[in-house]
Amino acid sequence: MGEDEGWCPLADVATNTRVVIADLTDDEQDALDALVHQWRAKRPRNNLRSGFYDMKNGYRHLMAASVPNVVRRRAFVLGWSAMAVDKLNRRCNLEGFYDAAGNSLDDLGLPDLVRTNRLTSEINQGGSSSLIHAVSWLVTTQGGDGEPPVLINARDATSATGIWDRRLRQIRSFLSIHEFDDRGEPVDMTMMLNNLNVSMTRADGRWTVERREHRYGVPVDPMRYQYRTDRPFGRSRITRSVMSIQLQALSAMIRADVNGEAYSLPRYALLGASEAAFQNADGSPKAAFQAVWDAMWAIEDDPDAPQGLERADIKQFTGQSPEPQNAHLRMLAQMFSGETSIPIGELGIIGDANPTSAEALEVSRDDLINEAGQATEGWSPDVASAVTRALRMLNGDVPDDLDLRCHWRKPMHVSSAAAADAGTKIIDKAPWLAETEVGLELMGLSPDQIRRAMSDRSRTRGAATLTQIREAAAARAATGGTEQA
Repeated sequence: MGEDEGWCPLADVATNTRVVIADLTDDEQDALDALVHQWRAKRPRNNLRSGFYDMKNGYRHLMAASVPNVVRRRAFVLGWSAMAVDKLNRRCNLEGFYDAAGNSLDDLGLPDLVRTNRLTSEINQGGSSSLIHAVSWLVTTQGGDGEPPVLINARDATSATGIWDRRLRQIRSFLSIHEFDDRGEPVDMTMMLNNLNVSMTRADGRWTVERREHRYGVPVDPMRYQYRTDRPFGRSRITRSVMSIQLQALSAMIRADVNGEAYSLPRYALLGASEAAFQNADGSPKAAFQAVWDAMWAIEDDPDAPQGLERADIKQFTGQSPEPQNAHLRMLAQMFSGETSIPIGELGIIGDANPTSAEALEVSRDDLINEAGQATEGWSPDVASAVTRALRMLNGDVPDDLDLRCHWRKPMHVSSAAAADAGTKIIDKAPWLAETEVGLELMGLSPDQIRRAMSDRSRTRGAATLTQIREAAAARAATGGTEQA
């Protein structure tokens, strides 16, 4: 979008424009009509929020006609909407998976699936898109030539949409648009129905259709933020109030810049001066800037002037203070902080005269930490469902009792010393935990460190056992083999 394009999104694309494909069945065409209509209806608002996040939202309409040209030529950008998304998403980090039923995920090929799909990074990107547009999509497909056996791809709501089945609480149909033409119309897309993927491509004005059957239902899982019964796809982190506050803050920034450019300099009035005060020695007029910046004015008295004006007099008028605009901006920052749970200090606004203590800083982040915990709790079932489906595609089937769970990093930063101290206190009460992965996790070790530690322990134990066997064999050989094992 251009700098102003985000402010007329309702004229983007008509919501009733159909995409008619002759080779589709009636049921397939009906499903496509519903998906395309929903995609078009949501597209303007999705583009608007993308513009706010990418800091390409318009600002020209915020300027009054009297704004000086030097200010009008400037680009005013405010990244608060991006902060609302990124500062929450940075606290939502997927570290891995585990099976609550105790099945070996390594035997099912999960490490290779995570590595070949860069899965933690892909899901992190899906989380960011979910916070921007309320929902993103995890699409699971079988790979083709030169690709991993199974692919999990995150798609955002600007190029994909789905119909929700409220009864089954899953996706009933899904449309993923891979390519657009110059007018923003789809030319390459895939519609996913129950056990059927329908690929549609337009070339030279004609659509070609290819169908692929499978047995995995609709292989799509939504990552939704703050969903509820009447909004199954959730809501965006960039709410209407967030956008409104950001616009007001941009206006305050523009007014402050206008004030600094046009009204903050002191003004002078020179009374009783003749034209000679503004002329050079040769009688030519001085340049305006030279007259203003002369360090000293030496002006003769004018005996012919009216009484009381014989001597020139200068008056100074102080410039306007920017404090009203600064106070307005601080108020808006406080409102934005309350709306998004982001501490006001992280918005670039100093709210306290004295330095804030470490305890106060932690308390100020409590709401954001709780928000991160709720976001990951909402994402977990659908992320686990996508990975479980991928394992089923990879292995042909999975154990009936497989109960895959997501392991998210704690949203609150805890120092290594504090984590180890808390873990030690727990292990003191249950010493057997020290020999388990859970015990190492309580001690604050990351999943990679836990895997390496468990692997090193297995190797060490194996080497110790082998040494014992060798020593016993050597002892038997030394005694002539008379000792019984």
